[in-house]
Amino acid sequence: MGTNAASTLASLLRALREGAGLSQEELAERAGLSPHAISALERGTRTRPYPHTLRSLATALDLTEDQRARLLAAVPTRSGRATDSAPARRPRDLPAPATALIGRDEDVVRVRDLLRAHRLVTLVGPGGVGKTRLALAAAQALADTYADGVRLVELAPLHDAGQVLSAVADAVDATPAPGAPLADELAAHLRGRHLLLVLDNAEHLLDAAPDVAAVLEAAPDLTVLVTSRAPLRVRGEAELAVEPLALPTPDQPDSPAVRLLLDRAESVHPGWGSRPGDAAAVEAICTRLAGLPLALELAAARARLLEPSALLDRLDGALQSGPRDLPARQRTMRATLDWSHGLLDPDEQALLRLLGVFVGGTTLEDLEGVAARFLADGRPVVELLESLVAHSLVVAGDGRFRMLEPVSQYARSLLEEEAEWDRAAAAHAAHFLELAEEVSPRYLDGGQVAALARADADHANLTAAVERSLAAGDVESAARVTWALWLYWWLRGHLAHGRRLSEDVLARGLPDGPVHARAALAAATMAFAMDDLPAARAWWERATEHADGDPVILANSVAGTGLYALARGDLAAAEAHFTRAVGHADEGGPAAEWTWALSHVWLGTVALLGGEPAAAVPLVEAGLGSAHRRGDRLTSYIALYNLFQVELVRGDHAAAHRHLDEGVRLSLETGDQANLAYLLDASAVLAAAAGQHARVPLVLGAAQAIRESLGSHGYGYYRPDPATIAAAAAAARGHLGDDRYDDALDTGRGLSPREAAAMVSGPLGGS
Repeated sequence: MGTNAASTLASLLRALREGAGLSQEELAERAGLSPHAISALERGTRTRPYPHTLRSLATALDLTEDQRARLLAAVPTRSGRATDSAPARRPRDLPAPATALIGRDEDVVRVRDLLRAHRLVTLVGPGGVGKTRLALAAAQALADTYADGVRLVELAPLHDAGQVLSAVADAVDATPAPGAPLADELAAHLRGRHLLLVLDNAEHLLDAAPDVAAVLEAAPDLTVLVTSRAPLRVRGEAELAVEPLALPTPDQPDSPAVRLLLDRAESVHPGWGSRPGDAAAVEAICTRLAGLPLALELAAARARLLEPSALLDRLDGALQSGPRDLPARQRTMRATLDWSHGLLDPDEQALLRLLGVFVGGTTLEDLEGVAARFLADGRPVVELLESLVAHSLVVAGDGRFRMLEPVSQYARSLLEEEAEWDRAAAAHAAHFLELAEEVSPRYLDGGQVAALARADADHANLTAAVERSLAAGDVESAARVTWALWLYWWLRGHLAHGRRLSEDVLARGLPDGPVHARAALAAATMAFAMDDLPAARAWWERATEHADGDPVILANSVAGTGLYALARGDLAAAEAHFTRAVGHADEGGPAAEWTWALSHVWLGTVALLGGEPAAAVPLVEAGLGSAHRRGDRLTSYIALYNLFQVELVRGDHAAAHRHLDEGVRLSLETGDQANLAYLLDASAVLAAAAGQHARVPLVLGAAQAIRESLGSHGYGYYRPDPATIAAAAAAARGHLGDDRYDDALDTGRGLSPREAAAMVSGPLGGS
């Protein structure tokens, strides 16, 4: 795809330039670029120009809005930033449906055409009509035309319109500055990005429509596709009513509704509906279910047991049970769900209701854990779940179980009707608090990778545990979850998300004591990673105040205050705090060994910055030894970075390269991209020192791209010398020349983290 995309950008730019009657030199002068840059873009050797470069070209060429959009669309999507250790699909990426989309070909074309003509398109229709499937199909069809790809934001789990922009920020990797208006920060992040944003299930959050419109207006290259039961009612919105599938007629008995019903029934009962006389019952079922895809899917599940005529007989009775004051199509959907619910025994119905409390699905183990707190003793959960899957009320896949959103909404409504929501939410929160605290210690030892993967799978449920605990007034439980998750948030880059939750907890008021202190520690680390040093210091000081003499808490809070001093360049204060932290850690024993190890590494950093590399080595090696014993990757690669600095000063490039190589490998295993960016910068310095100038712009470009995706500079406990990095870049530019250097920098910005890491691991040698 890269070659085709490159040739498209190259040929389009050339055609636009020639159409304007400009030479490459004249366009370069107008756009403030070098002639080589224009030549490289037209030859296809530079494929990922900066957004501001494209804007300069568009202005210099005096392009129309349509031409500008075509130019932006011609830029290939950059490589993904996720590491191989991360799950194959993050929740915000487009899912791959397991079944074929039937009867929607013309609708996909309509949506595609609307998105080409409008920047805000809303698909409107009743629940279960297939808005989400249609939106995903259209987005997938257009994905390659958006330079920065497509992002999916699932709004169904949100309860408040004020959460919409935060969810969008999470989806597009935006990290708002502390205290800044989120809408402004999000618009600034999206400005210049040619992106399609899919907002799914917006009907309960319509008060957020003005915020979405404001961001759209401020980010001219953004396009938004919304699914909702009601339109947003803002300027510039194009609406498309998604209708049910066409019903059978005498002229077209094989209608889309019939094809969908037969296709889904075939998967559970081969040959269903093919007997003489079945056609009339099949057509009647489709007509009674109004062609609603979800209703047809649920009805098809009954084909396992019922032939068409028997299914139609049962359907007739169920269709009369819905609320009569609802529109007919909604009454049909409710009736279909009520009917499916009515086929369950009381234990199965109770489990269906309970499943409504989960966000993003669940594992069998977690479902059993919550059920043990909520359901009365009865049949095994696995047996009940098997029945729900057979009834197509629950979807199984990849070891997880989930409900389609309309079914999930139905289950939640049943919880409310039975006055069970509060009890179910409390059971869910209690279980995921237990899970969070069980997994948390593994972030500090050899179980890091497995623990991170476990939290990845249920991050939405863990977040819900915090929010529901707060809603119920159980601030202490919410605080405990934030403490258990802070290192997960750190390693996965969920900094703004973690900071919001931990500061929300602290704003509710906690009594004096260790729980209060640990919540403050969580807020401090998030603020520190987001480069908000004053806030981090204040939270660390609060943690110290509320530690109640706990040596493990004091080791963390005092070490944190040392990090503040280190980041400010106050080496004497940093050394004093790290030394005190070691004392507290000694008192805390094995529970504080992680902080003991890191404090030794940071004392080594102080010695190194103080011009005493020989004194730094034993301190860093003490921390590294502890990390190796425990299998702790995080502490290991922090120590290895410091040992790299020592060997670089000593001139032992081979030893420095070994330290970097191991640090990069460990960073990839944990998915710590901020750490990888520092190691890439370090590898640029080493490559320049070894005369390998061609490698320098590649790794520096990759580091730039990672930091842009994270939205922060990284970790304040690393103190690289900016002058040495700048000198490495200058030496490489002088050796390669401006044009070759800029081309390589552009290539580096397009590398994935793993591709960039391979550059670090390569052998050293001259260029």
